[in-house]
Formats: sequence, structure tokens, C-alpha cells
Amino acid sequence: MRDSITIGDSEIRNQGLNQLYGSWRLISAKVQIIGVDAEPRDLFGPEPLGRLILTADHHMIVFLSAGSRKPPTNEAEAAAMMSTMLAYTGKYRLEGDKFITTVDGSWNEATRGRDLIRAFKVEGDKLTVHVPEQPSGVAPGKANTGDLIFERER
Repeated sequence: MRDSITIGDSEIRNQGLNQLYGSWRLISAKVQIIGVDAEPRDLFGPEPLGRLILTADHHMIVFLSAGSRKPPTNEAEAAAMMSTMLAYTGKYRLEGDKFITTVDGSWNEATRGRDLIRAFKVEGDKLTVHVPEQPSGVAPGKANTGDLIFERER
């Protein structure tokens, strides 16, 4: 049995994609805003909170946030909390080494209805997701790339 796979590989399709499905806990989230950041930076600080759930019938949901969030005490703080999280859901399809999610609900209306492309690789209980350059959901009017690392929850 292999302990490293790239989705889309025909050998993997024959072995079954069940290694991908399940609940994944966020370990690291790095983002690079094109034209702003010289190097990738922690998207939500050094200890982000998050989960990605991928089902066998190709539905997904992701929630990512800063681990240091506190309940807001007023409307301004509540509004500011939107910049310390992201979340969306949709149906995904596999194409080569990528999964493409057609977003049907999102914390940011700019992403609803869009196809979000993610390249990924599973190595044992580690899932690495690469976000190619695309319009940014966290920095309006800019583009970003990103890399996320998840650990399988058991």
C-alpha cells in the first residue's frame, strides 16, 4: 500500500480515493498577496483553527480562522471578525492533480458561484493543498496564492 498519493493518478483511481475523504484538521495556512507580500505569511496567525471535510459523493465544506478570535463586544468588532476567517461549501470534481469546487455558499459573496481550483497531495495522514494565483477572497481587488496543510482526524 502506498503512503503518498497525488489525486488524478490512474493507479490511485483504481485503488480507491477513500484516502482523500473525511475530516481534515488545519495545521498551517500560508498566503502570499501578489504585489504586497514578498514571502508567504501566516494567513490566520501561527496557530490557525480549521477543518476541511470532503465526502465520497463530492461535497465539501471548509472553515478556517485565526485561533485567537474572541467574541465581539460591538458591531465594529463583529464586522472585523470577517477578516479573521473564511468558509465555503460546494460540490467538487477531480481533474488530474486538482480538485475544483463550485462554490454554492460562502462567507464572501465574491466567491459564491465561482470554481475554486486547488492542487493537492495526500501523504499518509497529511493533506497538502496548494491555491494557485487567483482573485483574493481575503484581500479584495488583489490576487493571492496559498498553501494549506491538514492532518487527518481519526
